[in-house]
Amino acid sequence: MPRLRMPLALLLTSLALVHCGQDAQLKNRDTSEMVLIPAGEFVMGGEKADLEGFDKSVYLNYEAEYPRHQVKLDAFYLDTYEVTNAQYRKFLAHLEATKDSSVNHPDQPADAEHFQHYINDDMKADNQPATGLNWFDAYAYCKWAGKRMPTEAEWEYAARGPGDAYRKYPWGNETPGADGIWRANIRPEQGWSVDGHRYTAPVGSFPDGVSPFGIMDMAGNAEEWVHDWLDATYYRNSQGAKNPQGPATGRNRVIKGGSFGTDPIHIRIATRLYGAPEVKSEMQGCRCAKDP
Repeated sequence: MPRLRMPLALLLTSLALVHCGQDAQLKNRDTSEMVLIPAGEFVMGGEKADLEGFDKSVYLNYEAEYPRHQVKLDAFYLDTYEVTNAQYRKFLAHLEATKDSSVNHPDQPADAEHFQHYINDDMKADNQPATGLNWFDAYAYCKWAGKRMPTEAEWEYAARGPGDAYRKYPWGNETPGADGIWRANIRPEQGWSVDGHRYTAPVGSFPDGVSPFGIMDMAGNAEEWVHDWLDATYYRNSQGAKNPQGPATGRNRVIKGGSFGTDPIHIRIATRLYGAPEVKSEMQGCRCAKDP
């Protein structure tokens, strides 16, 4: 089994930031733990050096990570952990009992349903992240819970931390398995299960991967849908933006964080994966945000 421990300096930093604003049990419908992320500024986007030697010519989303740009955000709450199967099943039970359609996004296809798809029996434990979700599922869940989807900027700020210091991953710049300490549930080059999990891991299983604000599993485990449409040119016009919401329209929604099936390149904070909002896969889940 992998060794899991949090470096003392990172632990102290995380505790100091979390102490600024953690409300351990807000009165949310899904009883999730949330952290108050204080208002602040940070530099959003990726460093080109992170992709040296990687063939990024095929997909525009790699170019969409640039340029790095200053962003300002108001305070917001974010789920400490990814939405779990137990929480999502509670949501489905509500829908089954009430036939409630008020949680659906206005653009959701009329024949859509919110069941999970493509997950196997190794991914269904109560404390594993709910995957097999599309963007409309994530939107509806967050609305049912009395919350909302985070914007891409909010997600990246919660993963990276304040200021202009660059962090490749939520924990820093070390590789996910540096010194034999696994910081995320990913697909290592050495084999799928080297980090201790072939599929999704129980949320919070990798404390060494905690973000500066105390948010868990922002790299690996489940890819996370966010609010924004993807536009490869959006960052060029976002310098100094406050609370950016992403483009008004698009074809694909942004997905952040990578999953249990992702290599180290794609669990970087700056990586902008994407998918059509109606498409489900075994990789995608979500976490929710909330205004103070």
